[in-house]
Amino acid sequence: MLRWGASSWEEDAILLGTHLFVGNPFNKAPNETLKNFRDTTEYDLEALAECALPVTAYKPTGDRGEYDRQYTHWTLPNGDRVPARDYYRVAWRSMAANTGERTLISALIPPGAAHVHSVAAAANPEDPLAAVLSAAVMSTLLADFSIRSAPKSGIPLSALNRLAMVPRDHALIASLLLRTLRLNCVTNAYADLWAECWRDEFAQDAPILQRFDERPIGPDWTAGTPLRRAVDRRNAQVEIDALVALMLGVPVEDLCTIYRTQFAVLYGYDQREYTYDANGRLVPNSVLTVWRKMGEPESNDAMAADLRTATHPGSGIDYVYELPFATRDREADFRIAYAEFERRLAALQ
Repeated sequence: MLRWGASSWEEDAILLGTHLFVGNPFNKAPNETLKNFRDTTEYDLEALAECALPVTAYKPTGDRGEYDRQYTHWTLPNGDRVPARDYYRVAWRSMAANTGERTLISALIPPGAAHVHSVAAAANPEDPLAAVLSAAVMSTLLADFSIRSAPKSGIPLSALNRLAMVPRDHALIASLLLRTLRLNCVTNAYADLWAECWRDEFAQDAPILQRFDERPIGPDWTAGTPLRRAVDRRNAQVEIDALVALMLGVPVEDLCTIYRTQFAVLYGYDQREYTYDANGRLVPNSVLTVWRKMGEPESNDAMAADLRTATHPGSGIDYVYELPFATRDREADFRIAYAEFERRLAALQ
């Protein structure tokens, strides 16, 4: 039933495709006006509450017992039937945007969450790690390229089953798990998954690319567990891209070529729209427009604070963006991350 508002994971959360982006289950929420699928507001991950619930456009109606019975169930090897909604799952937008910024758009969703037909989800009820590793691989440009190289209107599970998966016994598997979990586990709804996947190696794993809001982590989920700052999340995803390429034996130059030639929209955004401030925040267009009209000044003294201030629509918080502003070179970062992971791998062998 069409009914806008915050939703409980266990009771009435029905996710839309716009809720998801790559490695992010809190991407955009539908607005109360519900004009069309683009009528959304981006979540502010920096300000997202530990117990935040998704704002949804749909909620179940009618007999709740019947709703639960009709929802997808899985059959275990012992013959038991279990509700899919009882598990953490990797979910993806099943409608393929073959020429957009990304085609394969996926994130982990928590127990209780339902979704509309334009979203699909999968997991192994007896192996929670499988969903995390699948989410890791599915977030990469390599997997995305595999999907978009044969354009289609939808992305069925059969297409994902053909993706190359990383070996579980790889020496750097903990590095891949850590980055994937820190991108996806954005609220305490993921606390059990974080605890179940925790490895002591996580605490010793240092980021390769720059972090602006790095916080201590431990086996218990806290507000510091997820990466929240925009450039920190971007850099972690770049590291995942490079690490999966290394694990699958794909040379870094091939990864760079795929990015440059097959992801023209993302490449274009990286050259101009995705501009970050000195604190690693993504600068909104309202501030960028003024900055460019002023000749792209490089110091705060040359651009008044009120001109560098914007209100985040998702939280209502006023952020003052600090100069200098700059884009990031994804290809250069691929090479840096790949080389460092190669070094770490050699040290472990």
